[in-house]
Amino acid sequence: MMAQLAMPYPLEKMLGHLNLDVGRSVEMMPETMEDAMVRCRTCEMYCTCDEDTESRYFLCPNRDLLDQLESIQGIL
Repeated sequence: MMAQLAMPYPLEKMLGHLNLDVGRSVEMMPETMEDAMVRCRTCEMYCTCDEDTESRYFLCPNRDLLDQLESIQGIL
């Protein structure tokens, strides 16, 4: 998967923090994950995001997507 290889580290770390499978996330919502990767790379907190993942979650521009993935992957 090309998208998985291009996953920004802060987004990958956030998915890991929430116990979300990166591969499944990309498979279930490929276009949305692509948009999330762009938002992550252009986020003003990109360079400091991985320092405190828990508190950054509440400020993350991808928070709605993360919540949606958590809900979907929780039922599957």
